[in-house]
Amino acid sequence: MPAWDKDTVRAAGKDLLGRIDMVMERADWAGFLELADMLPRARRTFVTGAGRSGLVARSFGMRLMHAGLPVFVPGETITPAAGVGDILVAISCTGTTGFTDYLACRARRLGAKVVILTADAHSPLARDADKIVVIPATAEDIVVRAAVFEHAASLCLDALFNVLSDRLKLDPDSYRRRHANLE
Repeated sequence: MPAWDKDTVRAAGKDLLGRIDMVMERADWAGFLELADMLPRARRTFVTGAGRSGLVARSFGMRLMHAGLPVFVPGETITPAAGVGDILVAISCTGTTGFTDYLACRARRLGAKVVILTADAHSPLARDADKIVVIPATAEDIVVRAAVFEHAASLCLDALFNVLSDRLKLDPDSYRRRHANLE
């Protein structure tokens, strides 16, 4: 087994940051801006993804809740029925995740708009979308590609939230009142 040191880990971290930065430069910022326009007009927003993309979706959902928007995670016991006027935001690097694609198809059949965040605009999941927002992560190593996609997606969605909170004139006090306090 090779001997690793802190410089090896630091170099791996810098490599990831460089890859994330390159993806962020090419991200579909116009698509994120469209999503920022859609969210306040939606009756409700549902967020989903599998694995780490699912964690990014939940994190984004938490931000939307902080903004005072009605947001839910499919599969949770308190999630209402989806329908016309709703949006499903689905996140998948490859766009081939079966569970995420199933939810996108189901939401669309129920009349909800489907917005997909993916690295592959031609994936099966993208074909089921009303709006595709591309986060162009590429790498031969699927683990590296997924990590870069998930980090970039999280940063892009936080940037979208910053724009959205400014548009909604979200003041720090209203944010704090909605922040979790049973911690």
